[in-house]
Amino acid sequence: MTARKGGELEVSVPVNIVWDDILMVSLSGIIDSQVARVTTETILERIDETQAKALVLDILSVETLDSAVANHIIKITRITDLMGCTCIISGVSGNIAMNIVNLGVDLGDVVTRATLKDALQYALGQLGWEVKRK
Repeated sequence: MTARKGGELEVSVPVNIVWDDILMVSLSGIIDSQVARVTTETILERIDETQAKALVLDILSVETLDSAVANHIIKITRITDLMGCTCIISGVSGNIAMNIVNLGVDLGDVVTRATLKDALQYALGQLGWEVKRK
């Protein structure tokens, strides 16, 4: 997620197209204010470029979730919603769920799913796609 360039810390956050109108970004490690800012900027640029209607924000590999990170994630969901793009948080482990509750963070109307698979199924359903097994 990060690389050094000319003595300065350069942050790269890939936001990938996973299906028609669906983007995905995976956060990992420790999220600080610089990573949070770059993540938000990159997500907004990709939504503008692609006119995506859904964003899956996978937090499975986030090492710690403090109130600042939780609030940043909530901000992303609100910003994307204003752009007409539903944000689905996936990868909510038991530990992360416990931290969110213990911190008293109000997720309100934030859509969460335990797994990436569940988040993608939700996103596809929101877009009118139906997932069936053969």
